[in-house]
Amino acid sequence: MDAGRLPRLAVAVMLVLASMTAWQAPASAATGGVITAQELSGVRPLSDEGSFTTITGHRDAAEASSRPFTVTDLGDVVAGGYKTQNICHATDVHVSASVQGFCWASADDSTNVWYPQGITGSGDGANGSVLYTPCSGCAAKKIVAVSWHSSYHHEAGENRLARVSFVDVTNGVVGANYRHVLLVEPDGTSAGYHAIPSHADGIMWYGNKLFMVTGGDPAVSGGDRLVRVFDLRHIWRMSSTSSGSVGCTSSACSAAYHIYALPEIGYYRFAGSGGVCVSLDLSNPCMTSVSLDRSGYPDAMVTTEFKSGGSGGKIMRWPLDADTALLKKSADGYVHPIAGWTSPVWDTQGGVFTGSHGLLAGRCPNGTPVVSYMPSTTDGQVVDSSGTTTYTKSCLHKTTLASDGTLDVHYWTTTPANSQNLSYWPASHELWLASEFKGDGVYPGDRLVLVFDCPGLTCS
Repeated sequence: MDAGRLPRLAVAVMLVLASMTAWQAPASAATGGVITAQELSGVRPLSDEGSFTTITGHRDAAEASSRPFTVTDLGDVVAGGYKTQNICHATDVHVSASVQGFCWASADDSTNVWYPQGITGSGDGANGSVLYTPCSGCAAKKIVAVSWHSSYHHEAGENRLARVSFVDVTNGVVGANYRHVLLVEPDGTSAGYHAIPSHADGIMWYGNKLFMVTGGDPAVSGGDRLVRVFDLRHIWRMSSTSSGSVGCTSSACSAAYHIYALPEIGYYRFAGSGGVCVSLDLSNPCMTSVSLDRSGYPDAMVTTEFKSGGSGGKIMRWPLDADTALLKKSADGYVHPIAGWTSPVWDTQGGVFTGSHGLLAGRCPNGTPVVSYMPSTTDGQVVDSSGTTTYTKSCLHKTTLASDGTLDVHYWTTTPANSQNLSYWPASHELWLASEFKGDGVYPGDRLVLVFDCPGLTCS
């Protein structure tokens, strides 16, 4: 490790877990405790179980077959499709930094079949550059990517699907072309591939790879595949968009009405009998968001953990290998976390870091400004007559790595309802935020993608 590039984070993993103050409601300022090196050693490592060889082999065989689909690239994907709209909902943001953004096309803005979750883009993928070359000889493009999950009924019964929307914002965020791409796993069967049942919690673009993390779901096959990886140089254009099925027949290949599919190339899960993640269990930490931090060495995949109704979710740093654009294995062949903290933010939805600064998305502390989607209260939640929390207010919280290795966390601003993941692009100083709320008849929707001008995550 180059200690000159990452001095404080190296110190952080050696410190004792800081005590956390108990409170009955979210606080506007709090401390994120350090997970010590000894505690990190008890975290189950990640293993790819040889999946990259197996699944990539299935992909290559499918591409070499006579199945009726074609291999294409991102340039083709973003050449048409839907178009983004001007911001059509209240942002509820109270900052001095410049903020832009967009609404999805009307059908995507209001759908209750698909819900956006993770966000990343070419500013992550191209080593900090805001531009990305989608194919050999193509002009560079600036692309935002957002993951969605779905509960969808089709011929094979109820199944959860996952997709990613690629938005070409090269010429601005409004009126930008975008298309949805279904995520699939090649499997060597006669159909060639199947749908991926996932909540699509978070995505991260690194080199030519797209990573998707999920908290894990024991109710679905493959629910213990916590990190799935895709190669953006292999996108499949389907021969049919008229079927809800996923896979090929002798005459057509389909991807649940999508014109494009992105095949997985491998995955990571807990080594041994770790199974799915367990909320607040340090040995099996959940991954409900992901972001990329290139500010230290090695590059790091940063995951956060959602803990419903309280604080204590884990923030974990996992090493990346710049040569392979995959997770970096230790000498034992496994991927081990290199640093970690406990989040003092209630209901942490996402986090992003660069250098000693960061932001966490989660529940608002009491006393924050009134927002459009919760006008009846200034507190962080709405509680019904039985005492059940029915709605929570979303905020961003600034974090700073303190001299003792802990995280100083302070409320910054309210945001759209159910704000999810964050992505920071250092070359352009852009902070991206995705929110999922479509409205429910009680409160209006504010499903938005916002971008802040926020150099070093230190904007005000």
